[in-house]
Amino acid sequence: MPRKSKKTLKDPNAPKRPLSGYFLFARDERPKIKLIEPNLPTTDVMKMIGERWSNLDIDLKRQYGKLAAEEKLRYDQEMIVYRKEIAMKNSILPLENKQ
Repeated sequence: MPRKSKKTLKDPNAPKRPLSGYFLFARDERPKIKLIEPNLPTTDVMKMIGERWSNLDIDLKRQYGKLAAEEKLRYDQEMIVYRKEIAMKNSILPLENKQ
């Protein structure tokens, strides 16, 4: 009998993780490629994005790196607020159950 893994469920209210510079670039490039080649399979689109990323000018890569850093900062700030909310809920729950 196969074992079931005990995977923890993700909180749907948790902030989404920040995108890396590459994924920010891919998010910008995918519509451009699909506009030119609308019937291109997703795997081929990703190959083209990877080729474009590897040939991308270093200054443009730095710009995407800065955007990724801003995304990370936003995520960190949202996580601080989220963790405070979770801590507040956890501290209030036992009091509610006692009544």
